[in-house]
Amino acid sequence: MNKSLTPLATCISSIFLLIVSQGLLFKGVGTVSAQELVSLRSNRAIELALQNNEAVKKAEKVVERAKANLRVSKAVYLPQVGITSEYQRQKNGDFDDKNYLTRAQMSVILTQFGEIPKGLDTAQEEVRKAEIEYERVKKQTIHAVRNLWHDITLTQEEITQRQATEVELQKKLKSTQIKHEKKRIPYLSRLNTELELSEQQLDLNKLQRRLDVDTAELIRLTGLDPLAQVVLSESLPDDDLTLEAAVELALANRLDLRDLQGEIVRQEWLVVETMWNRFPEISAEARYKDLHLILQQHQQNRTWDAKALYDPVIFDRERDAASIFATDPHIQDGWELRFNLNIPLYDGNKTANLRSAEIAELDRLQLEYIEKTKLIKVAVRRDYREVANAKERMEIEQKRVKIIEQRLRTIEKVLEEGTVEIQGYRGLTLNDAFQAQAQFTEAQRVFYQARRDFAKVKEKLRETMGWTE
Repeated sequence: MNKSLTPLATCISSIFLLIVSQGLLFKGVGTVSAQELVSLRSNRAIELALQNNEAVKKAEKVVERAKANLRVSKAVYLPQVGITSEYQRQKNGDFDDKNYLTRAQMSVILTQFGEIPKGLDTAQEEVRKAEIEYERVKKQTIHAVRNLWHDITLTQEEITQRQATEVELQKKLKSTQIKHEKKRIPYLSRLNTELELSEQQLDLNKLQRRLDVDTAELIRLTGLDPLAQVVLSESLPDDDLTLEAAVELALANRLDLRDLQGEIVRQEWLVVETMWNRFPEISAEARYKDLHLILQQHQQNRTWDAKALYDPVIFDRERDAASIFATDPHIQDGWELRFNLNIPLYDGNKTANLRSAEIAELDRLQLEYIEKTKLIKVAVRRDYREVANAKERMEIEQKRVKIIEQRLRTIEKVLEEGTVEIQGYRGLTLNDAFQAQAQFTEAQRVFYQARRDFAKVKEKLRETMGWTE
C-alpha cells in the first residue's frame, strides 16, 4: 500500500514545490519591479522638488490664504444684493392691524477716493509678504537640490576612483603575498599592503553609506517613490561669471531687496495720503424715488465712498389708513437732496507732523535699501573670492596627491627590489613606507574634501546672488 502511494506522493510533492517556487519567483519579480530605476536630469529634479516638496506646498497655501483674505477685503467693491423683510403688528381694543413689508436691496460702490482702507492695506501687505516668502522657500529648495546633486556626483566620482585604486591594491596584495611566501620581502611589507587596502575599503564603505543617505534625501525632496533607484544623468555645469555679472545678478534677484522695494513703494503712498487730512469732510445724498446716490466718509480712516443704492418695495400689505403705520409710507416718491460740508481750518499741526513722521520713515527705508545694496555687493565679492580660493586649494591638493603617491610607489619599489639606486631614496626602512602610506591616505581625504568645499562655496555664491537658473 505504501509502496503504491509513493510515486503519487512524490508527484504531489513535486507539484507543490513547483507552485511554491513559482510564487516566490513572482514575488521576487514584483519586488524588483517596485524598485524603479529613475534617471534624473538636474532640471527635472528641481521641477519635481518644486512640485512635490512639502515646504514649497505649505508656502503656496499661505499665498492662497492671503489672496483669499484680499478678495474678502475687496468684496465691498462688488455689487451687494439682498432682501429685507419686516413684520409689524398693532392691536388697540377691537382694532388689529398687521403690516408686512419686503424690500430688495442692491448697492454698488461707484468710486472711492482718499486713503487706502487699513483692512485692504493689511491684506495687500500679507499677499506681498507671502509671495516673497514663497519665492524664498522655492529658492531654498532649489539650492538644497543642487547641493545634494554636487554631493552625490562627487561621491560617485570618488567611489569610482577609489574602486580603481582598490583593484590595483588587490593586485599588489596578491603580488606581495607571493613574494612573502618566497621569502623575498618581510611580513611587515605584506601587512602594510593589507593595511592600505583596508583603508581604501573603509573609505569606500563610508562613501557608499553617504551616497545612500544623500540619495534618500534627494528622493524626499523630489517626492519620488522611496523604493526608487535614482541615477543622476549629468553633472551640474560650472558657472562662468565675472564679478560684475555676479553683482548685477545679486541686485536683480535678492528677495530682501525686493521686499524693501515693496515697503518703499507703500511708504511713498503713506506720505501722499497725509494730504487727505486737509480735505473737507463731505457727506451727501441724492434720492429720486427708490434710487439713492450716497457720498459718505468712513469713520476709521479718511476714505470717501460714492455708492448707488436701489431699494424698491417688492411686497407691501395694504394697510388701514387709521393705522399708526400709515404715518410712515413705504413707497418713496419725489426727490430729496442732502449735502454736508466741514472744512478744517487748523488741526494743531497734526497733518504736518504726520507727514514729517511718514517722510522720516520713507527716508529710513531708502537708507536701509542703500545699505543693503552695499552689503550685498561686499558679500558677493567675498563669496566670489572664496570660490577662487577653494579652486586653487583643490588644484594644489590634487598635485599633492600625485606627488605623495609617486613617492609612495617609489619607496615600495626600492624596498621590494632592494638593488634600485635612486637619488634621495637610500637607507629607506619599512617605517618610511608606513609613513608614506599614511600621508597618501590623508592626502586623498584632503583632496576629496577640497573638491566638496569647492562645490559648496560655488553654491554659496549662488545663494548670495539669489540665482537659481
